[in-house]
Amino acid sequence: MEKKSFLLISLILLLSFMSFAELERGGQYGGLGGADIGAQWIDVENLNKVLQSKNLPQLNDVVMVNGGGGYGVMGRFIIGGEGYAISTRNKSNKKTVQLDIGYGLFDLGYLVFSRNALRVYILGGIGGGEMSLITSQEPELSDFNSQLENYNENHFNTEFPVFKIGLNGDYILTFSGDSAAGGLAIGISAGYVFAPVGYVSQWRLAEQTIGDVPDFGPSGPYVTIRIGGGGIAF
Repeated sequence: MEKKSFLLISLILLLSFMSFAELERGGQYGGLGGADIGAQWIDVENLNKVLQSKNLPQLNDVVMVNGGGGYGVMGRFIIGGEGYAISTRNKSNKKTVQLDIGYGLFDLGYLVFSRNALRVYILGGIGGGEMSLITSQEPELSDFNSQLENYNENHFNTEFPVFKIGLNGDYILTFSGDSAAGGLAIGISAGYVFAPVGYVSQWRLAEQTIGDVPDFGPSGPYVTIRIGGGGIAF
């Protein structure tokens, strides 16, 4: 996921510099990319009810999300991509529950406001991801043979589609003139992620399909900030 995000950002930055040399009047051309970090609300209410009934630690519904992405601007239309990762865990009474989520999106958007180095735009994305739920318990015995006979960890995993809509703003810091702006940039994004895990996904433990899994996943609002760079000609 991180390697793909890096390659995507590099491509967007390359296209942004190429656009300066091939600027056509009447629209904006270029692109920005960078690294994102922020907070995302996830839907774990049903999962926490089951965990509590089994005397397992519950998970927080607000978690840190990090990743990155980039986009290119063609007139008022925006095209890009992004990828994100979430990892949250809780431990109590020698028992641990960990939830790992990763997803990537293809984005399309529209520029609603721009003035020199500032851009405000709506961005929607569609993609897919993977999610793993790990429950474990510290072993009572420490010898090797006992660990082979008694398993103390379960690793559940599934795949899911994901949809995202958000309002974004970027500002280029380094330089801004009458016809172009480029260099270091900062941005902010707020919106909603929807992942219909319970409707279309199948959970697996090893090679076996698991039923009666509560509906949970990365659906919820988010707020992220971005630090990166690029350039826009206008």
